[in-house]
Amino acid sequence: MKPKSISRRVYRTILTVSLISMIAMVMTVLLVNEDLEHTMLDVEFAQERDFILMNATAEDVLVWDTPNLAIVFVPTGKPRPAVLPQVFRGLPDHHSAEVTLGDQTYLVATDTVETGLLYVAKNITHFEDREALFQIALLVMTLVIVALSLLLAVLSSRRIVRPLKLLSERISGTPVGPSMPRMETDYTDAELHSIAMTFNRFLDELEAYVRREQSLLSLASHELRTPIAVMSGALDILEQRDQLTPNDRATLQRVRRACDEMRDNVNILLKLARREPDTQAQEMLDMQVAARQVIDDLKISHTAGERITLNVQSPFTAQTDPVMVRLLLRNLIQNALQHTQGPIRVTVTQDMIRIEDQGSGLDSEQQAILQGQKKFTPDNTSLHGLGLYIVTLMAERLGWQLNITQTDSNGTSIQLRRP
Repeated sequence: MKPKSISRRVYRTILTVSLISMIAMVMTVLLVNEDLEHTMLDVEFAQERDFILMNATAEDVLVWDTPNLAIVFVPTGKPRPAVLPQVFRGLPDHHSAEVTLGDQTYLVATDTVETGLLYVAKNITHFEDREALFQIALLVMTLVIVALSLLLAVLSSRRIVRPLKLLSERISGTPVGPSMPRMETDYTDAELHSIAMTFNRFLDELEAYVRREQSLLSLASHELRTPIAVMSGALDILEQRDQLTPNDRATLQRVRRACDEMRDNVNILLKLARREPDTQAQEMLDMQVAARQVIDDLKISHTAGERITLNVQSPFTAQTDPVMVRLLLRNLIQNALQHTQGPIRVTVTQDMIRIEDQGSGLDSEQQAILQGQKKFTPDNTSLHGLGLYIVTLMAERLGWQLNITQTDSNGTSIQLRRP
């Protein structure tokens, strides 16, 4: 899911609140104005009606027709005038509505009273004109408010998010190293000040952790290599004495192979665990020669015999760390030797080395480790997983691509490709 900008969310929130408030205000003004207009007209209309009824007689029909006011009063029992003012024509006896004649608007009411039938029409054109003018002014004011709301939303969102953006830039700009600079805590907002203080405490703990790890690595470098060197020396002494039976010699060779393998694994683990720049001098390495050296060594140390074959399709040279490349090839081929019984083929092309075996294939967990999708966890992963994890670390350190092109019941094919 793509992360959303806080600035955009703040902008939308402020704009939405402003628009909702503006709509509510406009609706309220329109309703109040409409109610006020009707109230004023009703009061004036009632006054006109009362005045007419007080002054009208029960004997004569009253007809009053002017541009602003039209009145017809027909006493009870008297016939209606043959010709009524135009505004009253075609209206029923009990009716109240606005009637438009040309460009004039009238408020008309016909009603039966105790003394007869009363028609009243009042010209309200000036009210309608004022209402139209008021609506235009309200529309202009609404547009101005919308523009101000947009401007306010933009400025407010930028003002609110600016400290967060500054904090993010400071965190992103913190260089990673053994001694990382601390963030400034000059924030007026308590929340941002707390974040900066917490991040500084995190850096303190992280540096302390790194120092502990470096101390442990230094200790491990000595404490692990020394026993291995002692065991290797003891094995040399036993061979020099030449007092062993053939069976003891075979056992001694197994112990030496295990000791050499332990030494190589310890060296590579310590090399990979140190987060220091690689000081190993790089040189132009012929991959055919490196692969042949690794295969010949494994044929001796792991009695591989003729199981491993080398197929060179084209020369492959690269400027790289020769020790790391040999260790990487050794781990890949040795893993195939230990977990398969069939032949193993190593192919060298122009920019790639491919290791193919005829085993049962890697399981899903081993594939995930080899492809870098899962980290090694000693609690639930075998040493096979540790070997694969070391392979991924070495490939990452070299900057090479490690791909699984096949892994099933017919075997596994792994490509080590130069980018």
